Amino acid sequence: MAIVAIAPPSKSFATEAAWARLAQGGYTILLGYSRTPGGGEPLRPDLGNCENRKSLTDRGIQEARRIGMRFAARAVSIDVIYAGEFCRAIETAELAFGRRDVETKAYLNSIVGGADPDVIPAELIAAVEEFYAAGNQLMVTHPALIRAISGTTPREGEAVIIAPAANPGDTPRVVNRLLLD
Repeated sequence: MAIVAIAPPSKSFATEAAWARLAQGGYTILLGYSRTPGGGEPLRPDLGNCENRKSLTDRGIQEARRIGMRFAARAVSIDVIYAGEFCRAIETAELAFGRRDVETKAYLNSIVGGADPDVIPAELIAAVEEFYAAGNQLMVTHPALIRAISGTTPREGEAVIIAPAANPGDTPRVVNRLLLD
């Protein structure tokens, strides 16, 4: 009698499966901003005014660049790149994917601080539902928003891949996770 051990899929296998899924296109990739100094940035005073501030740590800058290199090395097609309006999200997206390609969206801003953490902006749900392309769309946002969609806080350097829910207007479904760092 032979004994067969069944091991759970490894993280590298899961990541390979995620890359394969992204190669098909048509998905939304949620990525949290890279490492920031201290406790983040104020909620409104400098929204989008990032020219004279460093919102990421040196390690965060390196992390953002590595993320961009990972996508480039895999030749994953990214059709559109959105970022929240906070400097940390914009800077992460620009360092990873290029300054000219990033468009800011208010619905990707943090939902903490007064907003119901279980309420996902309808604009975000609509953007996921309305996206049809050969490539993918990438959204750099706050980990709290990713947690509201996925049910767990992503690790640093982890992206969450989502697709439309079965019913229009419902929370997008998580189809995979991608370790980037």
